[in-house]
Amino acid sequence: MKKTWLVLILACIFMLSSCGDSKSPSKVEEPDNEPAETADADAEETPDAEVPEEPTADNNAEFDPEHPGYTVEFNIIDVDMMGQGQSMAIGYFMKTAREDLEEGAAEDVTLDTCVMGESSPRVPSCTSKEDCAPEQECVPETDSNGQVIENSEHCETPNRASLDVGPVMISGFNGGPYPFAYEPGDQVYKLNGTGDGSIDRSIIAYNTEYEIAADSLIPDDLKSLSAKFTMPPALALIEPAMVEGGMFGAAVEVDNTKPLTFKWESNGGKGYIDITITAAQSLANVVSVTCKVRDDGEFTVPDEFTSQLVFGGGGDDMMSQMLQMMNMITMDRHSEAPITGEGISSGRVTSEQLVMANVIPAGSNVPAPEPEPTTEPEPTNEPEPEPEPEEPEGE
Repeated sequence: MKKTWLVLILACIFMLSSCGDSKSPSKVEEPDNEPAETADADAEETPDAEVPEEPTADNNAEFDPEHPGYTVEFNIIDVDMMGQGQSMAIGYFMKTAREDLEEGAAEDVTLDTCVMGESSPRVPSCTSKEDCAPEQECVPETDSNGQVIENSEHCETPNRASLDVGPVMISGFNGGPYPFAYEPGDQVYKLNGTGDGSIDRSIIAYNTEYEIAADSLIPDDLKSLSAKFTMPPALALIEPAMVEGGMFGAAVEVDNTKPLTFKWESNGGKGYIDITITAAQSLANVVSVTCKVRDDGEFTVPDEFTSQLVFGGGGDDMMSQMLQMMNMITMDRHSEAPITGEGISSGRVTSEQLVMANVIPAGSNVPAPEPEPTTEPEPTNEPEPEPEPEEPEGE
C-alpha cells in the first residue's frame, strides 16, 4: 500500500499548478499562539523508522476480519527538481486489510549497500489466489504507465475505499496548526480539504517536531488518534559540488573512473536515504545504481558501480539533449513515526524529501581552448610600385 500511494503522490507532484487559492492555508489560532518549546535532549522521543523496520505492537496483532480496525497514513512530500521546488501533504483512512499488518514485518534490507537497477531483484510472494487469504487476490504491481512489474505478484484485498472520518489537525508547520479534511474528488485528506494536495513550501518547518491529532472522529470504533514525529533537516547535496553546464543549469559532475562520495546534512542516523544514479549512454542502453544508505551524512558509491555508468549526450542535436536529460541523480530521504489511537490497527506518518539533479560526465564542462588568431602580414609604409605602361600595338 505504501509504495502505491507514494507513486500516486509523486506522479501528481509534476502535474500541480504553480499557484492557486488551495495553497493558501487557513490558520487555526491557538489560545496562547506561542511556538512550542523544543523538547529536551534527554526527553523521550518517538523513534524514526529504521531499515529493517521494527513492527509496532499493533502490527503484531493477529488480523481479525470481523473487527479489522482502521489504517491511517499521512505523507509530507518535498521535492527539489533541478532548483524547482514543489511540496505536498496528503493522507487517507481505510478499513484495515490483512496486508497492512504484514507491511510492519522486518524487511530483508541491508543499509549502506548498492545494487544495479532501481531496486533489489523482486521475488513474487504468490502465484495464484490459492496462496492468499480468502478475502485477498494475487495481483502484480504496475508502474506509472500502467505496465505490469515483473515478479511483483502479491496478495492484496480488492475494492478498498478511502473514508471520511472527520477533520485532523497537524501542527509543526510554520504558521500552523492547520486543518486537514477529506476531499471527495480524489478521496484523500488535503489541507483545508480542497485543492490538489500541494502546499506552499514556505510552511514546511525542518528539524522540527510535528504533531497530528484528532478527537471525536465519526465512526464509533475510531475515537481519536495522535502522533509525534520530527521533520529531518532540509535535504541538500553538499558534495559533490554543483557545477555549471547541465541541461538545467547547475549539475553534478561525475567521474565514473573513481568512487563517488556524497555528503549531506545528517539526520543523526535516523531513517534512510535512497541514492539513485541514472546514466543514459543511448536510448537502448540506460543503466542505474541505487544505494540504500543510513541517514548519517556521508556515503561513498564504490567504483565497481560507478564504472558501469556511461553518460551519453554532449552534442547539440535533439538525441544528445534527450540523453543529457536522462542523466540524473535522485536522493530520496525517508523517515516515519507511528500514528496510534483507539481503533487504529496500522498507522504511520511519513516524510519524503527528494532532491533531483542533472549529471554531466567529468571534464565535459571544461571550456574549449580559444582558437589562435590568424597571422596577417604587417602593413608597410613603402609605396606600391606603379604599373608599367603598355606598349601600343603595331609598333
